[in-house]
Formats: sequence, C-alpha cells, structure tokens
Amino acid sequence: MNHIQIDEFCKSFDTEVKTFSKKCLTRIEEGNFDFEYLNEKERDQTILDVLKKIEHDNQIIGTPDRQEIWMKGWAENFDMYINSSYDLSALVPKFIKDRKIIRFNSDYIKPSNPRFEYDYMTVFRHWLFEQYFSKFDNIYEFGCGTGLNLVLLSEIFPEKSYFGSDFVPSSVDLVNKVGEKLNRCISAQLFNMVVPDYNFKIKRNSLVFTFGAIEQLASNFHNLINYILYQKPDRCVHIEPTIELYDENNLIDYLAIKFHEKRGYTTGLLTHLRELERDGKVEIEKVKRLGFGSLFMEGYMYYIWKPL
Repeated sequence: MNHIQIDEFCKSFDTEVKTFSKKCLTRIEEGNFDFEYLNEKERDQTILDVLKKIEHDNQIIGTPDRQEIWMKGWAENFDMYINSSYDLSALVPKFIKDRKIIRFNSDYIKPSNPRFEYDYMTVFRHWLFEQYFSKFDNIYEFGCGTGLNLVLLSEIFPEKSYFGSDFVPSSVDLVNKVGEKLNRCISAQLFNMVVPDYNFKIKRNSLVFTFGAIEQLASNFHNLINYILYQKPDRCVHIEPTIELYDENNLIDYLAIKFHEKRGYTTGLLTHLRELERDGKVEIEKVKRLGFGSLFMEGYMYYIWKPL
C-alpha cells in the first residue's frame, strides 16, 4: 500500500512544507491518502474503458441545452441544502464523484478512500487560498456554482468580502442563501462570462478566480479576459484543465487530451495569457500542473497572473 506524504503534496503544489498552515496539515494527517497502483490487467481494462468512453460520450460543452442542465443541477443542490437543514455537505457538486480509479502523476491508481479526489482537492484549495488569497479584501469567483469555494474561503478568512457570480439563477439563489445562513459576507449575482457586463465593477484590492468554470465556455473566453483586463484586479487565479500542460507522448496524458477535445472543453487559455504577457499586457506569476485528477482528465492545473 502506498501513501501520499507531505513531501508529495509539496511536489504536486510546487511549494515547501513551511507554506502549509497547521489546519491544512491537519487535513492531510486526518485524511486517507492510501492507494495502490493497478496491475497489468487492471491497467489494460481501465485504458479500454477510457477509450470506449471517449468514443461513445455524447456530452458537448457549451451547447444551448447546457444552461438548462446547469440550472437543474444547482437547483438540486439548493433543494438538498434546504432539506438537510443547511448541511454544507449538500454543496458538493454531483460531478465530484466517489471513484475507484483516478489519475496521479500521469498514471492510474486505486485509492483506498472513495473520496480521495475530493479530499485531495480540498487540501489543495486550502493551501492555495492561504498562499495566494490572503492579501486581498475582496474575492470574486466567476462561475461559482454552489459556492463551495466561497464557503471554504470564508472559513479561512472570515473578515473578507466574497462575490460569486454564475449564469443561472439557481446558483445565485443558492449562494445568497448560504451567505445568509452562515451570516458571512458572501453574495452572488447573475453574470455571463461569454458576454460580460462591464457595469459589474471589481473593487480595489481584489482577487478574481475561476475553478473549473472557464472549461465550460468551449473556448469562448476572450471577452472574459478583456473584461478582467479592463477591471484590473490585483491578482487572477485559474484552476482549469489545460491541454498545454499535458505530455502528449504519455499514453495516460494523451487519453486525457482526447477526452478533453471530444467534449469540447476550453482550449487555448494559457496560450492566450502567454501571448498577452509577450505583449506586455499581463504578468504571469506561476503555472503549475498538479499531476492529479479524475479518471478521464486533470481538472486541477493552476495559473496566476495580473493585468499590467
């Protein structure tokens, strides 16, 4: 049995042990991060299953019907939140599933804990938020969904103001209800990232971030980036699946690329930011692939930049 130690989290996040707070270290110590590598037969079967999924999957990102799907999805979380007497576990999106096999360091592994992906992702979010969000008074999340990230942020930094936005009312209603019930400065409003409303102003001393939201734009991200450049927040953070960071000569990575392309997830965001940096319009502070993800792809690659 293998176990992910603190030094492996450091390598994954590209950091040192001293950057982890006591609370974040406790998440690691109390979590179950045991796993096994697949044997040859299991690995072959997994690759076959992934190939079949790529061939037969019919979900296409960015189509008009997706708005109704997201509307219903966040409404289900809203109902769960209300019916559970405001249990915050109801905010976990249904697409974050318990999985028997996930990916780690460009290979497949079998975790002992079916919530391994969610728990690993929570350690990552906790560390990322403490490391890069602490200096700013106002935090904006575009594509905030259930508000799961804003809740964790408000637990770490209760004194800050949090502004969520999404393109469907069920998300906005849920996040506003969460802010009300927690009595924290969390609010949300409608916002279409494809057609940004420039009347929605970003306050001074602010950070803007997305977490698996730009991936849903089917590469129609240019208007959003132009809006951000106009608003000039002090820092921008994106946690998004990014084809440019895979190794196409690795079979497991190559399958992730094909799955990403088949569904039509956003491509070219990092390349666009690098072009803007060459033009002197932005400064990229950091780009990192965690080497960790679900069975089909890695959704946890992060890059940090700011407008100039």
